[in-house]
Amino acid sequence: MKKFIGVRIDENDYDLISRMAKASGKSFSDFVREVLHKAIRQEMRETSLLERLIKMIENLQNFTATNTNQNTAQRDSEILREIYKLLLYLTWHEKTVAELTILMEQKRKEYMQKRQEIEQKLELEF
Repeated sequence: MKKFIGVRIDENDYDLISRMAKASGKSFSDFVREVLHKAIRQEMRETSLLERLIKMIENLQNFTATNTNQNTAQRDSEILREIYKLLLYLTWHEKTVAELTILMEQKRKEYMQKRQEIEQKLELEF
């Protein structure tokens, strides 16, 4: 059985969503339902991936602490592989977040502001 929900949104957001629904060949309701469903699945996936990232970082810390007796070159190679996987994951995650926030202007502004703050804090220039 389906449930009905009422949602109030700004007129500009309504117009944007209407145009996007029309461009995709879907009704407003079908489009909103699909986008909401995708967002929920993505949120669950990101939570799972972030937990996995935390475990990877913990494993990297454990790896460096417990493998000091091994050959230095081999150990460094393993560490670099783990770092590569973490950087690759973070890059993919960043791309996904950017793609998701493009749809909503206010969220995009918040995202870009937070991203700029992080870049300044880390003294990164792109």
